[in-house]
Amino acid sequence: MKILQLVTRRQYRGAEVFAANLSAELLKLGHSIYFVGLYKNHENVLSVRGAVNKDLVEVKNGPLSVGLIKQIVKLIGEVRPDVIQCNGSDTLKYMVAASFFLPKTPILYRNISMISEWVSSGPKKLVYKRLFKRISHVSSVGEEAIADFIKTFDYPKARTSVIRRGIPLKDIERQEAAGNLKNELDLDGEAVIAMHVGNFSPEKNHAFLIEVFASLKTDHPHIKLVCVGSGMLLEETQRLVAEKALNNNVFFLGFRKNISELLAGADFFVLSSTVEGVPGVILEAATQKIPAIATNVGGVREVLEDHKTGFIVDGFDQSEFKNRILQLAKDNVLRSEMGSNAYHQVVENFNPVRNARKFEELYTTLIQNQ
Repeated sequence: MKILQLVTRRQYRGAEVFAANLSAELLKLGHSIYFVGLYKNHENVLSVRGAVNKDLVEVKNGPLSVGLIKQIVKLIGEVRPDVIQCNGSDTLKYMVAASFFLPKTPILYRNISMISEWVSSGPKKLVYKRLFKRISHVSSVGEEAIADFIKTFDYPKARTSVIRRGIPLKDIERQEAAGNLKNELDLDGEAVIAMHVGNFSPEKNHAFLIEVFASLKTDHPHIKLVCVGSGMLLEETQRLVAEKALNNNVFFLGFRKNISELLAGADFFVLSSTVEGVPGVILEAATQKIPAIATNVGGVREVLEDHKTGFIVDGFDQSEFKNRILQLAKDNVLRSEMGSNAYHQVVENFNPVRNARKFEELYTTLIQNQ
């Protein structure tokens, strides 16, 4: 079948990377893929090998661009996809607007987060509720996220499903990766590395981690925090690190594409988010046998088993988060056991081929029921 994967920008962020990975697997199954960004991304452009990769407009122009709607109508008229998948709120808005001018085609929306956190006001909720009436189906990354979606919009459960992420496995030599990372940061062999990967945005709650590492600095200076990513709060976070004299304890790598190699070089992963759907980065760490410590939000429990694949911290308790860091930092055997458990969890429950097959089945059903 011919599948249009619509993303906000072809960039290395959660929804877009998921759509790209899914597209790669669907190509292997013999389908044709159009991987299309609404707005052009000018650096670190995400592409899918074997797909038709393109962007529709240069930049976002206002809350609703008539020109962009026309571009979507033109694209779909030329491509004539069998099914359309929207990945991100802007793709939903524009696809629904364009659908009034197009032949009826199944439209699937992929929900990756706790939507009530983003659509909380009455007027905005009403607008989105009307948008979703024109969507054929909503697929979510996890049980908590879809329950939140159904409750927020009073959406019919029969038109929803949960299809978990498919996480590609990548075989990386961890000792070499750790050596490369320590050499890059000029760290000695005794350093223990906690890694965070994510955009510097309010919900990622980097300030929480900085406070925790400030409390570790005096007695445990060998435990380092390495942050990977960019975003609106990067400079503010860097200033906080400087104010707390943590420049030898907290490091910033900026945007990177080689996430698996970086994770393989870490000792454990940390996540302090205030909002999450099902955090795929915990699973990416698990593919490298890296355990995680995370705050208990959204669907974290769907990817992290407390005391088995890592630790879950309730209530944003900095003291407990610090103690869990110390527990993993001091116990190589525990890190190895938890990392191995995490790896087996990914292999068993987040297989990318199985994931793609489930989407294939869903697309077929939607087309048949159109």
